[in-house]
Amino acid sequence: MGFKVPKDTSPMERELIYLLTDLCVKWGFCISTDNFEQISKKDYYNDNDFAMDVVESEGMDGYSSWINRISEKFRERFGTYQIDSSTFVDRVRDIKETW
Repeated sequence: MGFKVPKDTSPMERELIYLLTDLCVKWGFCISTDNFEQISKKDYYNDNDFAMDVVESEGMDGYSSWINRISEKFRERFGTYQIDSSTFVDRVRDIKETW
């Protein structure tokens, strides 16, 4: 059984939710609901800021190996080091959805 987000979720938020879910399932970064929502609803992210937010949400700091690994997963997922809701393109569908 898969995980599906509501249809009215913006494309960038949806992909951030999927990435956060993957980090929880694969590496145990299962952050609190409040932090999860705060991170997934941002309009802009770069790989390092995202990684820092995830690590800090886990109550960790100074774990550069995790920051590097999470940053790498971000770049793998999005194909770039930064994403912005105004220009976000879903790489799976290769389309820019309008919201």
